[in-house]
Amino acid sequence: MTLDAYAPMVDAKTAALARLIATLAEDAIFGLATGGSTTVLEGLGRRRGEAYQAVLGGHRLHTMSADLDHWLVEMTRAVVPVFPPAWLPMAEVFREKVTLEAGARGIRSFFSTKPSDKDVLRVKRLGTLATRVLRAVLAADGPVDADEIRTLASFVSALGLPDEDAQHLYNEPPVAVDQLDVYGDVEPGFARALLRGAWLAAGWDGVDPREEHVVRVVANKLNFPAMDLEVVRNEILQRIEVRRAIAHAVVDAIRFVLSDRIPGHGVTLAANAARFLAPRRYRDEVLGPVGHGAKVALARRYAGLPAEDRQMVLGIAWAAALHEDPSIARRALLRARHDRVGADLGEDGARQRLALDEWVNDVLAPAAFPMGAD
Repeated sequence: MTLDAYAPMVDAKTAALARLIATLAEDAIFGLATGGSTTVLEGLGRRRGEAYQAVLGGHRLHTMSADLDHWLVEMTRAVVPVFPPAWLPMAEVFREKVTLEAGARGIRSFFSTKPSDKDVLRVKRLGTLATRVLRAVLAADGPVDADEIRTLASFVSALGLPDEDAQHLYNEPPVAVDQLDVYGDVEPGFARALLRGAWLAAGWDGVDPREEHVVRVVANKLNFPAMDLEVVRNEILQRIEVRRAIAHAVVDAIRFVLSDRIPGHGVTLAANAARFLAPRRYRDEVLGPVGHGAKVALARRYAGLPAEDRQMVLGIAWAAALHEDPSIARRALLRARHDRVGADLGEDGARQRLALDEWVNDVLAPAAFPMGAD
């Protein structure tokens, strides 16, 4: 057999691994955007193992670039036991163990493949309450739209309930807040998480008085102290402002690093990241420079962000750089641009690059190993 005869076989393997790199890059963007730093990636990678094998097998999966809504629902369900996304209303409810994902399919599956009946009943009861409160807030200012449907789908899916229960909960019509039943014991931690999620749902597109009414009625039903409710409200509204700055920084960083891929995935990755990172009330503002094709000018606008958020921005930018499986020569160019973004943020980009490169290699190595036998 001539050398040329081997080329199609080798190219097919390389192409399969390149597809996996694109998937890993998008997963990394999502995982880092949760706010849990690069430590999220190992757990997320384990939860996504079957998806990675499917990609290598040539199967088409939902992607950030082509199927954002479906991809976000799937990714939210995968990441919840590892680190619930900071932008998702009611995400803090999952930290109160109101999800079956950890027991049924998550990290604890090494010890148990089936959650107990007690766990199922608890998640169903509290998950139903959280879903009804979330839907009541979202529906308070008008019909639930496509973005809000995606939020509800992501939350309900991440509860990990049996499909029949999840479908019923997803399709349930809004319950008027005055008729909303709060039954059974509600732990203080869950009550606080529920109300923080309600404020986040209300504030994401700007707090409407009708939404605020829903939150306050729910707080009253939970006997939540009025002063504490104000503290929670202010914390969440401040958090939304920080997410606004983070979204701007991420979009600028991706567009700067991939400035020679505009138009192209320098635009699509930046725009799609903004669609779930940017608070809805600020989304048009964040996406404006993308749509206009304005050149990014680094001017230390985001140097005041907390250090962990600046590192998040750098991590997401490097994940976007890896999306096309760059050659060694191109990586040098991308690294130079990435270092300039890091200097503008007042951070060293090498730390994020190293962590991401190690994670990608740790996933790729076992995937490529069987291919080396031929």
